[in-house]
Amino acid sequence: MNTKVVTGIVVVLALLVVGWWYWAMMAPIQNEQGLIPQESVNDVAQSDAEINAALVGTWESTEDANFVRAFNANGTVTDSYEGIENATVTGEWSLVTDMSQAPAGLPVIQDAQVLRIQFPEEALYFAITNLSETELSMIYLSGNGVLEFRRIN
Repeated sequence: MNTKVVTGIVVVLALLVVGWWYWAMMAPIQNEQGLIPQESVNDVAQSDAEINAALVGTWESTEDANFVRAFNANGTVTDSYEGIENATVTGEWSLVTDMSQAPAGLPVIQDAQVLRIQFPEEALYFAITNLSETELSMIYLSGNGVLEFRRIN
């Protein structure tokens, strides 16, 4: 076979794999209208003050125990990764009360609490889908994926 044909086949297969991966990551996050169904949002905490109080603490990723996110009562947040010295970053966190102030292009989430984390380089937006005394799940709105944590402190 001609090397151009083989290269073309490899490129097409790679694009199919990337397309499938993107679709698989986005399908649980958005339905056809770009909305997350209301029943997927956990309404454990009723007010912003309750959510703020429930978030304060140290949370360990359930997927990677080396990744830890600590929310402090003073509005600061620290992400750290054990084993990598320069991987610690501190920023500020707050609940978004007016989505018109958020960047355009974020998916609309019905009745969800949106968390904004401002690090020196960028702002990250998350929809809180589960928040209890021991568990925290967030959909990363600025990108792909779900972050799940368990409280360690």
